[in-house]
Formats: sequence, C-alpha cells, structure tokens
Amino acid sequence: MKDSLFSGKLKVDSALIRKSKIQEQPKKDTDTIQKSSTDSTLKQGTTGQPVMNYQDNNKVWKKFVDQYTSVINKETLPSKKIKRGTYSVLIEYEIGPDGVVTTTNITSTPSSEYLVDQVREKMMANAPQLAPLIRNGKPTKSLKKQLLVFTKEKN
Repeated sequence: MKDSLFSGKLKVDSALIRKSKIQEQPKKDTDTIQKSSTDSTLKQGTTGQPVMNYQDNNKVWKKFVDQYTSVINKETLPSKKIKRGTYSVLIEYEIGPDGVVTTTNITSTPSSEYLVDQVREKMMANAPQLAPLIRNGKPTKSLKKQLLVFTKEKN
C-alpha cells in the first residue's frame, strides 16, 4: 500500500474512478436548456413573439458592433471632415420592453460631429432587436453604453 501511494499508482487509480463516476451520471436538464438556448438566436415565446436570452444578446451585439465598426472605418474615416487622431465614441442606448434598441446619446472625444452623425446614421439606425431585461417576470427597459475607438492615421 505504501509503495502504491508513493509510486503514483494510487492517484491515477482514484482519478480514473472519479472520471468514470462523472461520465456515468445522467445529464441534468440545465445542460439541455443551455445548449438549446445557444443553438439559435431567436425563438418563439408563448405569445408568438420572438424571445432572446442574454447570452444571445451579447453575441448579437458584438457581431453588430464589429460589423459596423469596420464599415465606419472604411467609409467614414477616410473623409477630409475627420482630422487625424484617435476618437473615442460613447454610444448610450436603451433596450425597450419590446426589445427595440433606441439611441439616447452619442458623444465623441475629441469632438467630431461628422463622426457622431455617421455612427448615428450608419450604425445605430440598423441596431438589432435584443431581449429586454426581465424584472419580476415583466420585460422592462434597460440602459446600456458602448465605447468605440476609431483611429485615423492619414489625411
């Protein structure tokens, strides 16, 4: 027994036993719920309205931001209306009880009205519908912020 303990055989055996016990346990319902919730971004709720979960919100929003950031980099930054430098654009938006994204405020540091207008027109006008925040079983609006950084190197 002492030789088994110090040679490492006992540890390996106990690890195999633990692994086999874990594999034999039936999967819980939560595993199937999590898997099904990440398989699709849009589902039908009991009222027939599309329902999304928060994991999907993050994925959808990230994909949206990445797509439109590249659009603004290609189409807007080359304009002579934007000076050379790095711009931080803060987008404040709200997800309504119906999931509609509404822009509340867009600011740029350093100030660039042209860049703010382009973000509002090209990006936020095409914002995706997201799942609303649920409080006490009822959908409510939620306020969110997104910071984008754009850098123009040449005029």
